[in-house]
Amino acid sequence: MTDNKAATKRSLVLGAYPAIQCPVRTHYDFDPSMVGAPIPISPELQDILDAGNAFEAELFDRITADAPERFHVVEPDTYYRDAVDQTLDAMERGVEIIVRGALPEDSEGHRSGRPDLLIRHGNSWPATYLPGDVKLHKFLSAMKSNSRNTYAVTVAPASNPQQRSSLADARPRPARLEPDALQLVHYTRMLETIGRHPGPDHYEAFLVSGDDWAMWGLNEVHGTWIALDEPAFTTYSRSEGTKTRSALERYDHEFGFRLAVAQNAATGNDSLVVPIYTSECDNCPWYAVCGPVFDADPTTSFTSWRPTLREWLALRTLGVHTVDQLAALELTPEWLESYQAETGDRTKNAGKRIALTIEKAKIAVAGHALAFRTDVVLPPSADVEIDLDMENDTDNRVFLWGARLRRGGESSFHIFVEWDHLSDESELALANQLTDWLAQQRDSALANGETIRVFHHGPVERQRLTNIQGKSAVQDTGIEFVDTCAWAEKHLISAAGHGLKPLAVALGFAWRDDDPGGRNCQLWLDESRATTDPQLRRILRDRVLAYNEDDTAATAWIRDHAPGLPTLASLETE
Repeated sequence: MTDNKAATKRSLVLGAYPAIQCPVRTHYDFDPSMVGAPIPISPELQDILDAGNAFEAELFDRITADAPERFHVVEPDTYYRDAVDQTLDAMERGVEIIVRGALPEDSEGHRSGRPDLLIRHGNSWPATYLPGDVKLHKFLSAMKSNSRNTYAVTVAPASNPQQRSSLADARPRPARLEPDALQLVHYTRMLETIGRHPGPDHYEAFLVSGDDWAMWGLNEVHGTWIALDEPAFTTYSRSEGTKTRSALERYDHEFGFRLAVAQNAATGNDSLVVPIYTSECDNCPWYAVCGPVFDADPTTSFTSWRPTLREWLALRTLGVHTVDQLAALELTPEWLESYQAETGDRTKNAGKRIALTIEKAKIAVAGHALAFRTDVVLPPSADVEIDLDMENDTDNRVFLWGARLRRGGESSFHIFVEWDHLSDESELALANQLTDWLAQQRDSALANGETIRVFHHGPVERQRLTNIQGKSAVQDTGIEFVDTCAWAEKHLISAAGHGLKPLAVALGFAWRDDDPGGRNCQLWLDESRATTDPQLRRILRDRVLAYNEDDTAATAWIRDHAPGLPTLASLETE
């Protein structure tokens, strides 16, 4: 919960997040009649927040250690006004990088904000600054340049943002770029207000991220320079269908709208916005207030492939308000044309997305979570089946390969693990142990005239083995690797998505651990490495192994139990 209500007594101001958050949340934050209905933070979300804070603290300690004179660091618990005074003083002195600064509250622009980094631009006087932010999430994805498109980003070490270089065959992840860029525009507008921004020729900002920089051949944490004034986001336009806009344009629109919502709410008027169920809702402190509205939302039961805001509004405009109406919808060319006009999406993808949404509605109305899209299709199998699952530590090193071997109805679990911190060499040695064992199983199967396959859920195991051992690693095993997630996505309709846990749970599988998850597994490992208590160390390591074994068992469970699912056609005739 924010302190926005208190702020309205002075001057209505918004922080850096409302422009990228649900506008209904903004209304509730500023409506004087609302009483907060906070929900507890889930352990998973708290782990993410704690990890982000730890990443930031460790980063700041590291980059300021060698040349502290280049930095001014505001301590994290510093009161806002004191942080503002420190920031302005550091700017007056022309400090190169200001860490955890705070900008003066902009009463006229209705903004407040505390950027993680303020980076001096050039050597002009008075000193001007560009904003930076620190995020633990991965911001970049690999993308090979080709004859039509060249992919490259500008990066720099977090310790020296102005030491720029080009990183080829990489681009920002679309899902990350917009929210991160809009937050940085917020700080840019605040810098402009106080005359500390270098001007419109330098609309750019720095985003330090938790990418695996070693994968890009870089030996320290880097950040990406983002152009805020370049058209980058395809948005709905009623006059043009779609229009590509810059982060500056997107922010000004979204912030302006949230400001209007907040000002309207502060006067006690009815809300300008209505609740729409999105993934943001699950961790929103106002969820209980919106809950009754969601009962009629046709997409509330979907935990994946949920319609976007524009798609939801298009459905509503065309008279689809409930899941029953959505399930009964006939996807005619005429209706699809009207729908595409409302969404602004004229591509084939629009038809595919709404068709999948309708499929999910149909199984939801029938009271099911899973069904075959058409006919029952048996999953791949073999005489010798190996279900493979890996775990990586917080250094992004694979410390555990778990393999469940099943032959003739009998199964056994085999582990290849290194509990201590890994190097390139030890990580490779561990992977070699796995592939040597796989070669033994291959030779045994061939000698007995048996077929053999390795199963994994999602591409990660295959990718990590390739990254560690080289491009031909999987091929060199002489065994076919089968992605059960890809099989499920092709043949199954799932209201909860096709990930390992939602699929296996929907089919009746249960993990032994009360709180299973890859992130938790990393925390158990870290704790086992840190403790001096041998009994606790053993308990934590056993927990890691049990979780990994259950993941391999869940992969097999999906293949074993999916054939019993109904088809969509059979549900429609019930």
